[in-house]
Amino acid sequence: MKLVPSVAYLRIQKQFYVGYSMALAGWVGEHLIIRKSIPKPSFIERAMRKLGFSRVGEEIGDNYTYFFKKNDVGISAYFEPVNDLLFIQVYPFKKRIGSGVGIRSQYLEFYDQFVVSIEPAQKLPPGIRSIGVNPLILEDYYPISTPYWGMVHEDWENDLKILVMRDEIFGDLERNEYRCPVCFSELSVEDGYLKCHTCGFVYTGESDFDRVLSRVSVGAWEEEIIF
Repeated sequence: MKLVPSVAYLRIQKQFYVGYSMALAGWVGEHLIIRKSIPKPSFIERAMRKLGFSRVGEEIGDNYTYFFKKNDVGISAYFEPVNDLLFIQVYPFKKRIGSGVGIRSQYLEFYDQFVVSIEPAQKLPPGIRSIGVNPLILEDYYPISTPYWGMVHEDWENDLKILVMRDEIFGDLERNEYRCPVCFSELSVEDGYLKCHTCGFVYTGESDFDRVLSRVSVGAWEEEIIF
């Protein structure tokens, strides 16, 4: 079982870049819980490839930064190993960088806790008090505060990506015809689940997970995915 963050941010339709940050924050939090360390650059690069990004540059020193690009969206991943800090920023190329979103993963020595938070780069739209995502807080690598609503079933090698939501959250997603939580493309209704043909994620409720998993075979992911 793997954890993914809240999808409440879908109600903030203007915050497009939150979509990528949700998947990345979920994978970072999962890495901390399972492997008990902040992800290394190789892990982040694999995660970026899963979202359709390619690496376009790097800055190496005592601390180092990697840069990724997909169409008009850029992502930078800043690593500070000595201080157990990873800061990922998702930002547009053709708009003000202030409309981007940051993911901060850091060990707080004073509290003896790891924290993973999603932070907007600017003020939220009028009437919106937050992006609906509380920070993940770990003590002894156990979550004492969690923003997660469900689980992710991942198969990195075969690109099998199933996001399992609580039934009520999945029902809300299906009824209101929201777009894909990761890339905001249109979702198609399949046999009891929702599928994004752009980024490849499948969405299902908890009660249908076993059935959907048995129907979505590895061969189904051999189709061409357009990014």
